[in-house]
Amino acid sequence: MTLPSRPYTPPGETAKTVTPLRRNFTLALIGLVAVINYVDRQAFTVLMEDIKAEFLLNDTVLGLIGGLVFGVIYALAAIPIARIADRTDRPLVISICLGFWSLATAACGLAANAWHIAIARMGIAIGESGSGPAGVALAAEIFPENRRVLVLGTIQAASSIGLSVGVVLTAWLATFLSWRHTFFVIGLPGLILALLVYFLAAEPRRKERTEAGTDAIAPQAPPVPLGEACHIILGTPALRWLALLCMSVPMTGFGFLMWGPSFLQRVHGFSMQEVTWFGWAILAGLVSGNLTAGWLGDRYGSKHPRFNAILAASGLMIALPFAAGFALLPNAYAAIACFIMLKFAMTLWMAPTIALTFTLVPVGMRATINSLMNAIVILSGVGFGFIVAGALSDAYAQAFGSESLRYALLTMSVGLVVGSFACLMAARSVHLAKNTAKMES
Repeated sequence: MTLPSRPYTPPGETAKTVTPLRRNFTLALIGLVAVINYVDRQAFTVLMEDIKAEFLLNDTVLGLIGGLVFGVIYALAAIPIARIADRTDRPLVISICLGFWSLATAACGLAANAWHIAIARMGIAIGESGSGPAGVALAAEIFPENRRVLVLGTIQAASSIGLSVGVVLTAWLATFLSWRHTFFVIGLPGLILALLVYFLAAEPRRKERTEAGTDAIAPQAPPVPLGEACHIILGTPALRWLALLCMSVPMTGFGFLMWGPSFLQRVHGFSMQEVTWFGWAILAGLVSGNLTAGWLGDRYGSKHPRFNAILAASGLMIALPFAAGFALLPNAYAAIACFIMLKFAMTLWMAPTIALTFTLVPVGMRATINSLMNAIVILSGVGFGFIVAGALSDAYAQAFGSESLRYALLTMSVGLVVGSFACLMAARSVHLAKNTAKMES
């Protein structure tokens, strides 16, 4: 099969070929996929205490199964799948990935030991690693550039809804179902959505493929070697700082998200039904934060790209005292209030920095670059954030007993300081690059 050559199509021109109704419907489907993504991922964190009790595991092993195994496989799978998405039918890629991880989620309920859950988590990681970058790249292409931050913020808000729904739905189901049956109920509905995405989502390349021949695949831009994508990140100062941001902040964010339900159960004595409050806190903080970031980014960041980095840095520093409050306050509901503000402030870095990244790379590399950044986020956040927090909790147990998780989470909050510094340096790099370009012109 030969790839037909065709001229590069600017993103603004592609956006004109998709009707507003179709692009909004496609965004809704991408948003639903993001919801299912995080519902399935978050189910394990809610059910950890039951799994720990049945298989007699410690926190480090839970972090290994739930985090490091997931993160490493996600990072390894993300880039090759994104390379496929950069060159082929993105709704097809999304639907296959969604169907695969939905089956893997249901398979967690069949586990006879911890290793079986680890293998199922690997399957979830493979599926989830491919859908996100493909969906983000598709949305960025079919919408005009002046709406990009809001669109990306909407997708991030959908992910936040998924985190919330994942906690609330899983905790509610676990009040009358075993953890095994809960995985079945959580996992299987994604198969229906996979079919809807494939048949109903907009894909400009399908029209191009039809015009070129039924066996042809028309890439949106010439394929770019993976080495060149890595070279662009390493060779662009702003992208290097954003990569450091993607290493540091997710360790804090996912550490709090993944261990939050267990923290409330152990330290504050929450029942499974009361854990649903944590889900509503995620919803309030992350959705409002993503939409606020999207609005501010579109209003001020489209003309001044470094504003996006400054906004992210400000949010991370504001988040720091609320992280300490969640970990240390003796009253559970005061801690949850702090968590809402923590998530609101932390979320201000997501959509603006994705949009800033997209302004720094060619359109044909967006899924690949986004997958590289996503791989860093997942490997550092879900992978190392999960297991480091668990290992710290085990290490602190001798001194603090059942309260050790408090101080493990407090230690993890140092990532906010590192991330804020990285954002400020990225803003400085963008400013210097802009001034250099003016001088050379």
